Amino acid sequence: MKLHFPHLPQNILLELLNEPEFSISLAYLVDFEDHVNLSIIPKKYSIELSNNDITVSIIIYSGFELHEHYELKNRTNVHLVCFSNVIPEMVEFQNMQIKFIDKQSWLFSIINRSERDFISKLKHLKNLSIE
Repeated sequence: MKLHFPHLPQNILLELLNEPEFSISLAYLVDFEDHVNLSIIPKKYSIELSNNDITVSIIIYSGFELHEHYELKNRTNVHLVCFSNVIPEMVEFQNMQIKFIDKQSWLFSIINRSERDFISKLKHLKNLSIE
């Protein structure tokens, strides 16, 4: 694994997003439309998923609001998201509409939308009713 960020969890997130099921499912969660051929671009304060139809910026560090947010102003269908429920409450981000993404919801979206056999089998495990 190539380390882009100083903290391991953000590097793991970046690696996961490079799997199409993960990035496509995340983009689906923010606007409920299918988006393919997403480019994954690690930046200093965020990770960007984008194509010609959508831009999703995953905010991972404070500083995004000063150094990266302005780049998105001329784009359409931009979504700011985070996996921390603290980020939307921070004063730095008070004037931004940031969507909190629950990791478990993202996981279930990946499982439900995947066409890979192994991941599809996880659907059966999730729905298994043994009493």
